[in-house]
Amino acid sequence: MNKYLVFIRRTEHFTGRTLPAHRDFLAGLRESGTLVSAGAFTDQTGGAYILQCSSYSEAEAIVRRDPMNDPNEAIYELKEWNAH
Repeated sequence: MNKYLVFIRRTEHFTGRTLPAHRDFLAGLRESGTLVSAGAFTDQTGGAYILQCSSYSEAEAIVRRDPMNDPNEAIYELKEWNAH
């Protein structure tokens, strides 16, 4: 399994309306064992999470389902991460 870093940057139009659904989404990923770690940045500009998946396309499909992945709310960036 590979690790993937999901970097999230809030836009200037961020409302927070999708935060509850985003948190529920992450809780489901944690329960399934897909989510390794997650958290918000202390400066309130966004956050990041780490996925454990078999492929980039699997990680990409997960990120597309994240309720906060809305260009009006936040900008998402996905990177395969060689973390140990």
